[in-house]
Amino acid sequence: MTGRQREDRTGRRAAMLGALGLALAAPARAQRRIHRLGVLAPGRFSIEGVRRWTLPELARLGFVEGRNLEVMLRSTDGEATPLPALAAELGAARLDVAIAVSNPVARLLRAADPRLPIVMGFAGNDPVANGLAESLARPGGLVTGIVMLGEELDTKRLEFARALAPGAAPIGFLAGATLAPDRIEAEAAALGIPIALARAGGPETYAAALAKLRDGGARVVVVGSFPGFAGNPALLAAHAAEVGLPLLCDWRHMAEAGCAVSYGASNAELRRRNAAQVARILRGEPPGAVPMERPERFELVVNMAVATRLGFDIPPLLLARADEVLP
Repeated sequence: MTGRQREDRTGRRAAMLGALGLALAAPARAQRRIHRLGVLAPGRFSIEGVRRWTLPELARLGFVEGRNLEVMLRSTDGEATPLPALAAELGAARLDVAIAVSNPVARLLRAADPRLPIVMGFAGNDPVANGLAESLARPGGLVTGIVMLGEELDTKRLEFARALAPGAAPIGFLAGATLAPDRIEAEAAALGIPIALARAGGPETYAAALAKLRDGGARVVVVGSFPGFAGNPALLAAHAAEVGLPLLCDWRHMAEAGCAVSYGASNAELRRRNAAQVARILRGEPPGAVPMERPERFELVVNMAVATRLGFDIPPLLLARADEVLP
């Protein structure tokens, strides 16, 4: 073999090895892409749920925080006023997708970045009626997620409250900072249930709001679906006990913390389903093609010790419907 032949052979081999190296490096570079996820909630309870269930499920699906996923978590402790500034911060962060807790938060994020894919975690009222989606089966735009319809559950809890405290006395309703009160007032009127309404934001507002409901004649209180309340159930229940009012709440952990009754979906299940929706978008699927989902199962939990301590008898029909009775 001549020197020129050896040189050509060596050059071809180097070229082949270089091409092979580039081919092997390409997937590694793709895997090293950092995806950016933002979360905005009017309550730290939702952030805790994302940490506990959504992020581990995302890791199982291939998106690991600190490896190929960067996460920005933002929340208030029930106050609505700071939300626009937090939405603007996330809107400027060049996120790949954001989880919005509640319809008002989704609208704030959409205003902050009209191109941002949004996953509802969760929609408290109808996202189609709100103009966030064309339909649940095929949202069509940049918003998908879990449709909790918490306001429908609030209405169901009004019915349970009437069974717990029959008569002419109004049912107390504790509204969160983002609720439009005319909706629950209209629902109560349609059911023929008089209500006394008070609004609360952060924990420092709970005592005054519950005292207002007691002074308004309420004997029981429905706690509206709101992340701020869900993050402080023990404090909420303690203030309610001070004024002798049993609470009807949405999440199971709230009954465990001192609400007399809870009725709602499984938080863990819904957070994991949120993760699957986020993963589909991070893999390149348009959010408008990812169907919105609804909870499949609801559970009614009764805290018998709290009801007894406050002097309320749980009706036999309500006990018969309960999925679990806490002693």
